[in-house]
Amino acid sequence: MFGTGAAIVFAQTSMADFGLDENVLKSRIVNSLTYGSVPAYPNKKLFREASPSAQAGFIKNTLSWVKTYTESATFKSDYEKQRQSAKPSPPISKGSPDEQFAKFQAEQRQNLETMKKNVATMSPDMKKQMQGAIKQMETSAEMSAKDPQMAAMLKEGYKQNALNEQKDYENRLNAWGKKYPADPRALIAVRLHQFLELSQDIPFEAKLVPGVRGKMKFADPQYEAKSSQWKQCFRAGRVPVQTARAFAQEWLSQIEKK
Repeated sequence: MFGTGAAIVFAQTSMADFGLDENVLKSRIVNSLTYGSVPAYPNKKLFREASPSAQAGFIKNTLSWVKTYTESATFKSDYEKQRQSAKPSPPISKGSPDEQFAKFQAEQRQNLETMKKNVATMSPDMKKQMQGAIKQMETSAEMSAKDPQMAAMLKEGYKQNALNEQKDYENRLNAWGKKYPADPRALIAVRLHQFLELSQDIPFEAKLVPGVRGKMKFADPQYEAKSSQWKQCFRAGRVPVQTARAFAQEWLSQIEKK
């Protein structure tokens, strides 16, 4: 019920008579709500052999169980834990542009001193070869210390980096808020809408023909190009899908009235 086409997945879960463990389903519901799919399916043979009325009853009972569980304190607590664990962290402050510039200068001086100490232990030929690199580092350090334009350019760069990091954080925070609304009912409503849109007007009478390695496929290329979730609804059958849709519509109307 929590993902695109996942209403049928939920409809096919949690009932021991169909080979599924209710406790396993509980542990997966938060992820299913967040990501839109549940890696849990009933025993296909048992489900297919059940009568249409038994399938409908199974789906209705299972979805009622799912709805009740999502209203429980346990589910709400688990959802909030996952919501908070997924919340992006704000950028770590590197200090003001002046502080970062001062740190840059200190690192330049330290690197220069370290290089000079290393060169002092080298052979005469190597010392001669390294003089150019040392001179270049000295020139760079002197320019950053005395050239106001270079100092201003570096400080502006630090400022822009901080602004970009803050903007990126705000974008990630906004995306997190949409993915994890404070009230999980808002996300349930989104998933219900997705299922209802996906499962409307499915041609259950569509013709299937043998495909590669005997696997059945739709004779109509338009149907064959549909998503796996759409095909999942088709395979479930008219009665299961109609039962799930009726339940989804009623659940959605209850959420949107509040």
